[in-house]
Amino acid sequence: MFLRFKNILGAEKGLTLVELIIASSLILLVLSISYSIYLFGIQGYLDNAAVIENQSNVRIALEHITYNIGRSKEVKITGDTLMVGSESYRLSKDILMNKDNQLAVGISEFVCYKPKPSLLYIEILSVPDRQGDNFSLEAYFYLYE
Repeated sequence: MFLRFKNILGAEKGLTLVELIIASSLILLVLSISYSIYLFGIQGYLDNAAVIENQSNVRIALEHITYNIGRSKEVKITGDTLMVGSESYRLSKDILMNKDNQLAVGISEFVCYKPKPSLLYIEILSVPDRQGDNFSLEAYFYLYE
């Protein structure tokens, strides 16, 4: 069975192999471009989700520490561990631990020191995302004794 079209003059002619190949090529080209745009959108979504995840982990960790510093009267640093009252914070590989519980994942650095006896500095840095960008938060706390 052949497809039949009327040309401009009204005469019928069949669909040639060349016309079929050209039509198939155009359809394939449109589908390929559509799929590339779809993949580009998915990749952008995944990249943004990873960035948001890194930022969220850093924010949650600093918020938890800030909350406990506000409730506690005792803050000290022992080696690589921050002690806030009965809570302890330390980095284990890329996981920020609170006592023996996982507080945040994807953390590359956890820096805390006291530049003065009544001042505490904390910086939390995320692991790099696919573009190599890190997210960090830092805070200074005035300690009242």
